[in-house]
Amino acid sequence: MTYKTRFAFLMNRAKDIARHAHMSSPNGRVLPPLFFFTDPQRTPHPEEIAAHLPEGTGIIYRHFGDRHAVAHARVLKTLTEDNGLKLLIGEDEALAEEIDADGVHLREQSLWRAAGLRQTHPEWLLTAACHACETLTASDVADLDAVFISPVFPSRSPSANGVAPVGLKGIQRFCDLSPVPVLGLGGIGADNAESLTHTGLAGFGAIEAFHL
Repeated sequence: MTYKTRFAFLMNRAKDIARHAHMSSPNGRVLPPLFFFTDPQRTPHPEEIAAHLPEGTGIIYRHFGDRHAVAHARVLKTLTEDNGLKLLIGEDEALAEEIDADGVHLREQSLWRAAGLRQTHPEWLLTAACHACETLTASDVADLDAVFISPVFPSRSPSANGVAPVGLKGIQRFCDLSPVPVLGLGGIGADNAESLTHTGLAGFGAIEAFHL
């Protein structure tokens, strides 16, 4: 199976899941059903993966202080323009502004910044991480286009260390409480994505599922 074929399979699964989503974007923005999350350690050359992504995929570029962040971001921006993708920058609105990205992805701890970003960049896609149902009651959540709950399944991500997976039953609770669409993240791949259909999710993101 080629990379393009594998990634197209993930997109088809994501579209099936999104078709039965609990809700669509309340502001009418088009939300990709599938997101590739980058990581400097696990995906040191994200542009190589981005070149194989199907049209309509979202990329969340998390540079975590990588000294080549601007160069990577510029290449990713070119690829997204050429291939019909969406590019969000993790935590760094200055970099998003510099390369004219499509939006920003926030950590759960940075959710308080959502209202300000929405005011200054009403055209941006804004997403954020969410690890607890209590987070969904924060007023700033309403300024987002979507939240990513994680980890959905057991994951090798450092952020999932010692964190119990949400599981299929937990997803429903998140979707019922959230004022914005919910996507899954953590341990999701071609082998288990189908199980997320009819859970209420609007799609999912992944890291290792995109490894070349």
